[in-house]
Amino acid sequence: MKVNDHIHGFKIINRSESKETSSIAWTMEHEKSGARLFFLQNDDDNKVFSISFRTPPFDDTGVAHIVEHSTLCGSRKYPLKEPFVELVKGSLNTFLNAMTYPDKTMYPVASRNDKDFQNLMDVYLDAVFYPAMLENPQILMQEGWHYEIDSADAPLVYSGVVYNEMKGALSAPDDLLESRIMAALYPDTTYGYESGGDPEAIPQLTYEMFKNFHQRYYHPSNSYIYLYGDMDIEEKLAYLDEEYLSHFDRIVIDSHIEKQTPFAGLQRQALEYPASPDEDTAEKTFLSLNWVTGESLNPVDMMGLEILEHALLRTPAAPLRKALIDAQLGKDVDSSFEDDMLQPFFSIVISNSEADRVDKFYSIVQDTLQQLADKGIDRTLLEASINLLEFRLRESDFGSAPKGLIYGIRVMKTWLYDGAPESVLGYEEAIKAMKEGLDNGYFEELIRRYFLNNNHAALITMAPSKTMAAEREKKQVEELAACKEKLSPAEIQQLIADNKALKERQQSEDSEEALKTIPLLKLSDIRRKAYELPLEEKDLNGTKILFSDVETSGITYLSVLFDAQVVAQEDIPYAFLLSELIGNVDTETSTYGELANRKNLHTGGITYDMVTYTKMNEPDSSTPKFKVKAKVLREKMPQLLELLQEILMSSKFSDEKRMRELLEQEQATIELNLQRSAHQVVSARLAGYLTPAGRYADEGGLPFYPFIKGLLSDFPANLPTISAKLSELAKMLFTRNNLIVSVTDRAAHYDEFAAEFDKFQQKLGTETYPVQEYHWDLQAKNEGLTSSSRVQYVGKGANFLKLGHAFTGTMHVLETILRYDYFWTKIRVQGGAYGAFTSFNRNGMMYFGSYRDPNLTETLAVFDGTADYLRNFAASEREMDKYIIGTMSNIDTPLTPQMKGSAAATCWLRGITEADRQKSRDEILDTRQKDVQKLADMVKDCMEQNVICVFGGQEKINEHKEVFGEVRPAL
Repeated sequence: MKVNDHIHGFKIINRSESKETSSIAWTMEHEKSGARLFFLQNDDDNKVFSISFRTPPFDDTGVAHIVEHSTLCGSRKYPLKEPFVELVKGSLNTFLNAMTYPDKTMYPVASRNDKDFQNLMDVYLDAVFYPAMLENPQILMQEGWHYEIDSADAPLVYSGVVYNEMKGALSAPDDLLESRIMAALYPDTTYGYESGGDPEAIPQLTYEMFKNFHQRYYHPSNSYIYLYGDMDIEEKLAYLDEEYLSHFDRIVIDSHIEKQTPFAGLQRQALEYPASPDEDTAEKTFLSLNWVTGESLNPVDMMGLEILEHALLRTPAAPLRKALIDAQLGKDVDSSFEDDMLQPFFSIVISNSEADRVDKFYSIVQDTLQQLADKGIDRTLLEASINLLEFRLRESDFGSAPKGLIYGIRVMKTWLYDGAPESVLGYEEAIKAMKEGLDNGYFEELIRRYFLNNNHAALITMAPSKTMAAEREKKQVEELAACKEKLSPAEIQQLIADNKALKERQQSEDSEEALKTIPLLKLSDIRRKAYELPLEEKDLNGTKILFSDVETSGITYLSVLFDAQVVAQEDIPYAFLLSELIGNVDTETSTYGELANRKNLHTGGITYDMVTYTKMNEPDSSTPKFKVKAKVLREKMPQLLELLQEILMSSKFSDEKRMRELLEQEQATIELNLQRSAHQVVSARLAGYLTPAGRYADEGGLPFYPFIKGLLSDFPANLPTISAKLSELAKMLFTRNNLIVSVTDRAAHYDEFAAEFDKFQQKLGTETYPVQEYHWDLQAKNEGLTSSSRVQYVGKGANFLKLGHAFTGTMHVLETILRYDYFWTKIRVQGGAYGAFTSFNRNGMMYFGSYRDPNLTETLAVFDGTADYLRNFAASEREMDKYIIGTMSNIDTPLTPQMKGSAAATCWLRGITEADRQKSRDEILDTRQKDVQKLADMVKDCMEQNVICVFGGQEKINEHKEVFGEVRPAL
């Protein structure tokens, strides 16, 4: 292939080398339909496809989001209710989802199997171009919204998956704030609308508006097709042309994104968010200063702003963050730089503040930025931020997300706005410009241009209101009552009939013929042998080293685990506190700012955490560890270990100002994260009711909040105790004789690592401390945790090992079956929740949970009905194969070098052998219908324990308080 060639209807427009992604980049256009195509050609077997459309919304109805959900509910070739779910059940995908952004909708898939990859592409292309939603209004009812009513005397209520998803999303104050920031900064353009949908506006979406949105934007002339990896590109181009694109003619589509006219001066807004009636609202206001900062088509300035955000606000050494914390305006400072849009914006947010501090906030930001622009930003600080960004770009470690997927999302930063897609992938030139900028005043100029001399800014306060939620619900009830009042008896009967028809559709089975339209791999396409997790036990002068020989591109991944069983039970909360504070306080020889700069200059990051491991098949076992995790370029190992030695051995916890700041930040973080991590809170509480390890881990969860509040309540008097406890724990924990180390790197470099690490461990303490015994009062509290949330997170669990059942690989297949069949149908499709999930662990923990759920007791009833569902479970051989293949796609998620080493070490610590992993894999691959049915008794025994926990709205939980052992505010 070469530029100007015509291949299968595509004209090749550009070819370039994308050195940083080890790819050749090809830009093409389909001449008949106008579809754009970008291909990153390389030898990665984890192939990625996506088709995206520019979809700027023009109201708050969430139409872009609802269309994204709905396109995947059946199509011309695949006339099922939910082809997406069938793919999840039965594909070896390494990624399968769809995403709505403020100005685009993306449909990406990935797989390492060629046949599977082709199948995924075809289902997605048929879905976006020929969706069943255009003929079937029930799809909008299910995925978007509808009036729920089942009898003439019942009240009208709203329901729908996206409706409830957004009720949950905008219950989190920080998510609501971001939505309001965009509305303030872009009042005249598409970015001022909530693309996800505002629950108050979603019911304004009509079926005609819904269809029109699809017909307006979902055409090849408005599409962006992305391919990545090792594939026969000519075969793919021929397929795209023949099967889809050649059936469309090029048309003019107005999806142009208008730019917001810059403001003449700073805009101010005072807003409110709903708080619980029993919540203390003192110091719960958010202050936010926001700027529109240039255009995403300027990749150098975008990188410059990313570095500035980190240097000024995201590190303990950050001067703007420090100035704001010192001014005691609030308990924490957060920031974000959002550049996935044509006109990016930069935000600074103070949480736990008061509205009357907003002018002081504004003047401190302006004065500090002016000083930095005039006097210059500390060079070491900028170097450290540049180094950290460069490390991450070169490492390209995106966890379980395929790197090709992340590159595909990145290219839209320019491609969507008619820029060159490849321009955003090359970072070498931009990094060079950043390093030159250290000497030529570039960063100071950025401050002047984008902040000090930029009137396109909004200063926002968002204060808590104890009455807002009740007023909003009352208004909605009144509106729905008025709406029902206007309906004739015939119209009400029609709504009841529509609801009945929807439920019948939701409960109906797809025909065997329809199911067979979804292509399916064979079980023989899946390898029988478990993938190896390389691990070799070594001894380094008495220290156990767990070494994983993996190609790491010059990076060493290190985990240092100190046995935490030396900590007395009453001091466990202090151990969790130590993991939060260490590295963020001064040492004997360095300030915390200097430590932060050294960390960012010499490493790819260091984290500290309290973790607890259970032995396989031993539910009451618990091995707590204080875990220090770091990554570093091989040649920088001496600097990392020197830094760790200083932090672990000589941290000081006595500076009253700094300690108060950190505790207040911790309190604010817990409050802020509560809504978005509510499902994790619920699962942690359940585990804490049932097992010692669960209870230990939960000490760092919800109970950690009152512990922090207690320390702050009389802080000056408490500080000597806090300081003494933390210093004592550091001395007890960080000793040489309670150490296990996990290292991931190439074997050829082990000796040089060992030599450096031995020097480090020789400097650790050698005292021996007694191992403590823990006595937990384990009981099911069955809590209802109340909040201002408009949705619930319902959890029910048990420990099946304690009830006499054994772990089996078939349980992983059961997870797939429940999540994408029984729970999906009952809780998401029929119940309107955003999702439901389940997990079975080798330590015996079984957990059922729902996410952003309008229901409570109805969901618990679904959980209780699981055993009956399993007893009557029937699936053809083909369906069973599908569930197994879908399960294996999770089991065989490609692991990054860091993940391989971490997984190998975790298996060792939990006593899980290669033989155990192979046995579980064999059990998954050999699962048949009868094996699933056999699990009914285990699930029944677990459900009969009646161990529940629910996080949700105060009104809903109080309405069902008889369900709970205890009802209390979550915080």
